[in-house]
Amino acid sequence: MKLKNDNLMKLFTSDMEPKISIILPIHPETPQAESNLLAYKNLLKDVKKDLELNYPRREWSNAVKDLESLILDRKLWNSSKKALLIFANNENMEICAMEHTVLPKEHVGSTFLIQDLLLPEENIKRPDYLLNISRDRIHVFDIDSLKEVELAGLHTRFSDYYSDFDANSNVNSGSYGGLTATYHGHRTKSEEQQKDQMIYYQYLDKELTNLHQLHGYTFVLAGLPETLDVYLNSHENSPYIGGIMRGSIANLSHADLAERVNDYFAFERVAEVEQVKNDVKTASQKNRVINDLSIIDFALNNRDVKSLVSFNDGSSYSVEHNKLLIKSLINKINCRVLYTPGDNSYPSMNAILY
Repeated sequence: MKLKNDNLMKLFTSDMEPKISIILPIHPETPQAESNLLAYKNLLKDVKKDLELNYPRREWSNAVKDLESLILDRKLWNSSKKALLIFANNENMEICAMEHTVLPKEHVGSTFLIQDLLLPEENIKRPDYLLNISRDRIHVFDIDSLKEVELAGLHTRFSDYYSDFDANSNVNSGSYGGLTATYHGHRTKSEEQQKDQMIYYQYLDKELTNLHQLHGYTFVLAGLPETLDVYLNSHENSPYIGGIMRGSIANLSHADLAERVNDYFAFERVAEVEQVKNDVKTASQKNRVINDLSIIDFALNNRDVKSLVSFNDGSSYSVEHNKLLIKSLINKINCRVLYTPGDNSYPSMNAILY
């Protein structure tokens, strides 16, 4: 994984100490906003105590001022994410919202604790929307809030695109995109429904492609097999498709939809974890993996490392490990962290060599 946040990388490359890390679990329900804030205040209190005991005030006063200013940020404490990572020194501060749960922790010292940034679930490209496809309509949901939304200019019903269309009618006449049809009488229902369906799907593919080209939007497509498969048969290679979710989500409750989405991303995470494990195993069989931290540091300096993989139980934060992870990021070396509680079959730090 390579960070694309320039401000964050600038902070990580700074030599200014002390470096402050606050790792905070967030409860997204509105009534929990006060408990989120209280947890942050308690961690900040510990940070200030550590700073006062170990560093001159001039080296951290600006950092504490920035951290204290967050107390008034009500939007921050009502975040829909599962965790916040807050990094600061006397020059700058950066906040990262996370998709995974964490344990509360603060650290003051010579390095930032960045390992939570490098988990697979934080680096899987999350699509922007869920799009449920049926024969003559779609439902679009924001991937984060899971609320149904409308995208400007996108007709969510075929009857909006083709004004004379009636899903329950068997009259075989109308206009497509402003063109008057030249046929009349009664349609063969199944044939004409198939035709209407394909016309609408062609329209959807064109509009979704435009949204992808203009805004970079990607979509997880969902729907019953008999409709989703028809769509994918013609458009499965379209660039806006960010994933497939089998089964309709149109009538799910918010809780059920959240469960389906969590299951979807959990599956994506498992696939990524297994791929990384296999990479380490394959490289190890070829004697291209080193585990000693001092040798890894030397190899990083020599640019001999292809990728760095850290295995962790999810509750421990090694300062030395995080220093190596930061060095990898600075050197633009792919680095990944896997939380595998209960699985001790891999060394905690693995450098895969070229």
